[in-house]
Amino acid sequence: MASLDLRQSSTLHSLVCQSILVLLCLVCYGYGGLSGAKFVFDDTVAIVKNKNVNSLPTNWTAIFSHDFWGAPLLSADSHKSFRPLTTLMFHYEYALLGLNAAHMKFLNLVLHCVNTLLMWRLVRSLYVEDIDIERWATLSAALFAAHPVHTEAVSGVVGRAELMFGLIHLLCLLLTVASADKPGVSSVILILLLTGVGMLFKESAITIPLSCIMLDYFQNGTYMLPLKLQQRVITRRLRYLCYICGMLSLLLLRLWWQNFEAPEFKPVDNPIAHNEQLLTRGLSQQYLYVVNFWLMLCPQWLCFDWALGCINLVTSIWDMRLQAVIAFYSFIIVALMNFRRLAGLMLGLALMVIPFLPASGIIRVGFVIAERTLYVPSIGFCLVSVYGFLYCYQNYAGNRYCRIALQTLLMLLFAVFMLRTRQRAAEWLNEEQLFSSALQVCPNNAKVHYNIARLATDNGNSSRAFHHYLKAVQLYPEYESALMNLGNLYREYGQLETAEKYIRAALAAYPAFPVAWMNLGIVQSAQKKYDQALDSYRQALKYRSDYAVCYYNMGNLFLEQHQYGEALHHWQHAVAINPRQPKAWANILTMLDNRGMYEDALRISAQALTQLPNEPSILFIRANVLGKLKHYLEAEALYKQVIELEPRNMLYHTNLGVLYHRWDKLEEAIECYQTAISINSSRATTARDNLGKLLRRLNRESPKESQQ
Repeated sequence: MASLDLRQSSTLHSLVCQSILVLLCLVCYGYGGLSGAKFVFDDTVAIVKNKNVNSLPTNWTAIFSHDFWGAPLLSADSHKSFRPLTTLMFHYEYALLGLNAAHMKFLNLVLHCVNTLLMWRLVRSLYVEDIDIERWATLSAALFAAHPVHTEAVSGVVGRAELMFGLIHLLCLLLTVASADKPGVSSVILILLLTGVGMLFKESAITIPLSCIMLDYFQNGTYMLPLKLQQRVITRRLRYLCYICGMLSLLLLRLWWQNFEAPEFKPVDNPIAHNEQLLTRGLSQQYLYVVNFWLMLCPQWLCFDWALGCINLVTSIWDMRLQAVIAFYSFIIVALMNFRRLAGLMLGLALMVIPFLPASGIIRVGFVIAERTLYVPSIGFCLVSVYGFLYCYQNYAGNRYCRIALQTLLMLLFAVFMLRTRQRAAEWLNEEQLFSSALQVCPNNAKVHYNIARLATDNGNSSRAFHHYLKAVQLYPEYESALMNLGNLYREYGQLETAEKYIRAALAAYPAFPVAWMNLGIVQSAQKKYDQALDSYRQALKYRSDYAVCYYNMGNLFLEQHQYGEALHHWQHAVAINPRQPKAWANILTMLDNRGMYEDALRISAQALTQLPNEPSILFIRANVLGKLKHYLEAEALYKQVIELEPRNMLYHTNLGVLYHRWDKLEEAIECYQTAISINSSRATTARDNLGKLLRRLNRESPKESQQ
């Protein structure tokens, strides 16, 4: 009876702990993940603009041959971040629930809850001497649940890759603990299979076998043996050999899939990796390790992008920041010297370092610091931190006041972390808050200013866009994207010479920049420099042969020169490359309409609508053609459809009025003309003229009717 009560009490305790952990996750992330969430920063490229995610039916070939950002894996532009299962998750969410950030972030939150519970279960299953395992498990998992550094992984949708890596990583560690005393390699095979699956979510999963080796090393008590005997046991342990061979095989397979090609990143993405001085690269990289550790230790300064201007290079051994590096490695050395006595601490350090290896600079990466890459390493950090706290707490067991002080500090830490996480999650709700918060952390980061300017341009705030683009160029004069966008902004204001100057500066910084070549062509076309514009467009196509937007602009260039056949050909080429190119479809249909080729216009508009079923410009032109062919009912339905999509478009109401005018539905025509005039009276000249003619006609007809 007593044992039954004990089991029930233990079960109740477990349920309470798990409930508290889930509640912690919900309290910290529910606000940022569920309330008015939008796609922000990298979400736009990886999800919103990624055809592999938001196109139906499922293109399996593209998903397994393109990188995470939608570019072909073997192209020069690819970042080689091959995560097809993550992309597939996004795709099926889109297919089932639509392109909505809220439900995608909710799933991220669910995965974070699951990972928190798995971590709790993992630590409870460990055997570590001189530590209260239940406290270690609960406090470590609680710290993991509330840690602010996880906000980017949980509140940014693209953090799904990290969350899935964390999930599979924890499952493999649990399998390792469960099979620690069991002979055979079945668990090893299962872990290697899970590692392969994990690599299809995030490449960093290649480190999972190393983590499993370290966990097995501590769980089997190998670390307690003399060093020579340890070496003999490790070299003869079959499962370790299987882990290493399997890991190397998976790595080779992964490199083979990308044709053993390395990604090419720009200096603006990672200035440390591109620095030519070996000493500067080495010292700066060591300092980065300290900064990453500090972000987990004190997550006050969090930024969506640490690329350029956030961290100055360490160029000399006399740089005072190296004191932090010395302190960091001193801590590690002391831990190594006491690894038998502090086994839990060493295990935590191993689980912190090993998953971080792919982001540690041993291979060139496209970022300086990426907070979401700390999601899985923070598992080890939480173990180390709580182990240190409990070590102190147990050593002061006889001092009541010290224990109360430690308890108070711990509760204060959790309160501060929860508040900081909620604050950071709120900043990830939309790009305006996210980018503005970065200025407080990295005011000299050119990429932060660039993103603020880009967002201001999208919102129509040109003065703010000019200010931040100029600031970005001032901070980094060779920032090709900022130079090009600044040129585009000047073009919109008619300052074509200034626009050309900045776009040429972008090309001087990066000659193989197809978008800049195309924009230079647009500026030259506006200046009537048609031959130069054509050369610029051809340069763009030289660097990107499948550039649909460039073919569209070439068509516009030929149209300006009245070369209608060439214009039509290039627009057709544009939609052949990218069928979801509404402007090219609209230009094709307009040309066919103007030439009186109505049947061709109807046929091609039907093709266009299979790709863009709710595109107003295509529906509008099709309605115009149907009206000219006196298919009034079909035309009326399409006009009403486009008006429902864009109710404030004056032209749509005007043309519906023209249709009713032809159809002799005069009252409806008058109503449509009046609506068009009310929307924009200064530009609704056609509606005003037609309304006047119609009213004069009615006035002439009314006396005749009275005489009859």
